[in-house]
Amino acid sequence: MLVNELQEIKDYWEKKYPNIYITLYANEDGVKFFGKMMAHDCSLDLHADTIGELISQGESFLRKITQ
Repeated sequence: MLVNELQEIKDYWEKKYPNIYITLYANEDGVKFFGKMMAHDCSLDLHADTIGELISQGESFLRKITQ
């Protein structure tokens, strides 16, 4: 189930921001979430305890690089 949610988030971001490379995944227990977002000149490693926190970090990064 978490894999589907993470895939939906990734698909949404990739559609909205096609020039950004995004990887999202959860640890084996599904209690920590990780990812990486890369643009042509910057990147961000994501580390979160909840999917909501992961989304917040990702959206913040995407807003910064698209301004």
